[in-house]
Amino acid sequence: MLVLLLLACHLAFDGPLSRLRERTYDFYQFLAPRQATSNPVVIVSIDDASLRAHGRWPWNRGLLADLVDGITESGAAVVGLALVLPEADTSPEGIAGDKRLAAALAKNRTALAVSVGTEATVSEAEPKAGWSIVGQVPDTLPGFTGLTGSLAEFSNAAAGLGVIRTLPDPDGVLRHVPLLWLRNTAHGVQLWPSFALELLRLNAGQDGYIARMNAAGFDALKMAGAIVPLEPEGSMRLWETATDTPRVSASTILSGHGDPRLRDAIAIVELSAVGLTQYVPTPTRPARPGADIHADAIGQMLAGRYLAEPTHARMVERLWFLLSAVVFIGLSGALAGRVVLGALAVALLAVTPFVFGALEYSLQGALYDPLQPALATIMVAGFEGYTLYRRSEQRRSTLTRQFSQYLSPSVVQRLASSDTEAILSGEKREITILISDIRGFTTMSEQLDTQEIAKVVNHFLGIATDEILKRDGTIDKFMGDAVLAFWNAPLDQPDHRERGLEAGLALIERVKRENAAFTADGYRSIAIGVAIETGICSVGNFGSERRFDYTAIGSPVNRAARLESTTKKLGIPLVLGPGFAAGASMPVVQAGAFELQGFKGEVPVFTVPEMQIAHQGMSRELESQHGEQSGAPAVVVGSPPSVQIAPPDVAPRTRSTR
Repeated sequence: MLVLLLLACHLAFDGPLSRLRERTYDFYQFLAPRQATSNPVVIVSIDDASLRAHGRWPWNRGLLADLVDGITESGAAVVGLALVLPEADTSPEGIAGDKRLAAALAKNRTALAVSVGTEATVSEAEPKAGWSIVGQVPDTLPGFTGLTGSLAEFSNAAAGLGVIRTLPDPDGVLRHVPLLWLRNTAHGVQLWPSFALELLRLNAGQDGYIARMNAAGFDALKMAGAIVPLEPEGSMRLWETATDTPRVSASTILSGHGDPRLRDAIAIVELSAVGLTQYVPTPTRPARPGADIHADAIGQMLAGRYLAEPTHARMVERLWFLLSAVVFIGLSGALAGRVVLGALAVALLAVTPFVFGALEYSLQGALYDPLQPALATIMVAGFEGYTLYRRSEQRRSTLTRQFSQYLSPSVVQRLASSDTEAILSGEKREITILISDIRGFTTMSEQLDTQEIAKVVNHFLGIATDEILKRDGTIDKFMGDAVLAFWNAPLDQPDHRERGLEAGLALIERVKRENAAFTADGYRSIAIGVAIETGICSVGNFGSERRFDYTAIGSPVNRAARLESTTKKLGIPLVLGPGFAAGASMPVVQAGAFELQGFKGEVPVFTVPEMQIAHQGMSRELESQHGEQSGAPAVVVGSPPSVQIAPPDVAPRTRSTR
């Protein structure tokens, strides 16, 4: 959907995006200007030095006549005056000067400048060149009505007349040099050549041109056997060189000193003194005088090197964009977790159009816009990156929500800000396991209805959840009336033994404390047993792709489950395993030893001193009762390594818990 949307925008905003496209083409020229070839153009500048030597402008036309004669005497093949002289000089010296200039224009091969526009015609003139048009002139081409030229005696004397007007782009940069102009007159349409084209015609000794038209406008022109491709408006795209056109000061020519560079040259006379010439920005330079642009246009036509956008350029750009977008979207899944490779893929897809465009520009003079496909690719990559980010955030939120069922809020917060993948892979680590259930629940469940059973179980599990999560424990699972939890996973908790024991003691005490309120509501009081063990387990997500649990697996978990049943035999609510006791930082005492199912030999069982004291008090009470009834001594469970428990009328033996 995003690809189609961007493509629609590309089509809809093709016009407004043209400025961006043109700046890309300018950048090509800035990096690699057209290689300079032999160009016969030499500019004769009426510069500041000329004005200091011969007076301020405007000069007497006789002085211009001397300049034209001097340039021709220096060997120039053609002399073009990039000047418009529409008014006569009515002074006695001026009249004589005008006659001298007209004579100089007539005896030398010269061209004068004219300008077309929509203003009123200042002086009427006819094109000097003959024209043949192949095809029909479309009505859509713009035509001008006004003409500004030099005095009729000058225009009639010159061998050529060419338009010097320029049409910069909307941003003010001159990128297209018009070679042909249409002028609408009362007698029909006139076809005017540009000043550069007219100079080239005179230099080639041609009488006219052949212009080819198509439905869009101009297509090409032919002159002296060379074909110049044209844009529909009759222009060609300016392709500049880094080489400056040779310049000669007019004062040098007027002083009688010729310049060897003028031999066989096309000389363009221009005003270059400060304040007398106009400059226009071009693709490679911020300001260039008009004579330089005429020189570059002549150089292009002589070299036969032209810049043009192929007719299929837009199609190639759009297909390139679509292909790049599809390729990146196809790769995004595989590169989702590989940021460096993803960045390299984006860079490669974005740079490739520029490399292709640069090669086409330098080798063929073909212009393809690489910027828009590259930007579109980057936008697709940004959207894909944002989508992956949102998915990651949703995944993180889901994990946070899921783990909040097992972990305390502080632990969940720490997990959310850490590497999520770390908690999704199994790992070996030492944990402290707590398992607890309700005493006599099997018998109780047979006597209660379903709602009462649920009330009792939820009451106990609610207490267990609170006390475990308060100490940042991980609730592994609920198993009927039992709860299994552990510490030191998924985050490190160096005091995991202390947290587990504190949770166990708090759970026992709170159940006792809340029994009064629970029985006041009509429910039976409950008693619980708690077993705590420590050891190395495998912790992580176990299951299948469709269903898994974050859990702990290992011998210490099984041992804790077996140890929990010994609380009944010892008559105490809390027992501790040998793994817990081995590293305990708090006092623990051995309460006995038992054979546990799945474990070889007797397993020592420990508890905390306060639990043993309470148990010993209960044992003395039992001993007293049994002594009064039968006179047989009872066995007291204490700290010996092997504990024997038996009814008064049965010989003592070691019990096995299975």
